[in-house]
Amino acid sequence: MTTSKKQISTSRAYRTRQKMFDATEQILSLEGYAAWNEEYLCKLCECSRGALRYQFPDGRYDLLPSFIEAVIEQDSKMVESLGDLTPVERMYLFLMSMRFKPPSQATRAILEISMAARGDAKLLSRIEPIMESANARVLGMAAGETDPEILALRCLLHGASMYSLHKDFTPLGLNQSLGWILDLLPIPPALAARVAEMVKARQVA
Repeated sequence: MTTSKKQISTSRAYRTRQKMFDATEQILSLEGYAAWNEEYLCKLCECSRGALRYQFPDGRYDLLPSFIEAVIEQDSKMVESLGDLTPVERMYLFLMSMRFKPPSQATRAILEISMAARGDAKLLSRIEPIMESANARVLGMAAGETDPEILALRCLLHGASMYSLHKDFTPLGLNQSLGWILDLLPIPPALAARVAEMVKARQVA
């Protein structure tokens, strides 16, 4: 079967787009939002400003929301692959997993964007609907959730993620602090056993 020019063009555009997402993740997670600019991005991607604007006509205001959407979509598929979990089970799963795998570069990048958007009304208007959708798509939370346990676990997740941006952050410190608080919480036994199996499988691999 012959590959059409359209398919080749689409594939090339996808690869270029992914390179831009990867570079954005790298810049934001390692250097912070202030370091991101189109010139730097294009240098890392080895592409032209024209290529960037072709993919994202409004620059960062198109690229950053698209980046967040891609990360949330990936996280959503990962959670769904684990089966039918309640919001509480999902949040416990994330908290327990963070003991052994600190927040990813993608998570830190999104935090940088979220904080920057507080001072940029245009950026905020672009990312806010996507960020709000993450509560339902990834955590399984309903809009206007008021359950104290769910809100408390959400605060713990946010705080643990924010800690990864601090200068004094260490994976060991995160592991120990989460271990301390999780020992005090009513983790569903079945979920604790499942996470233990996942961690064991990862260590064997």
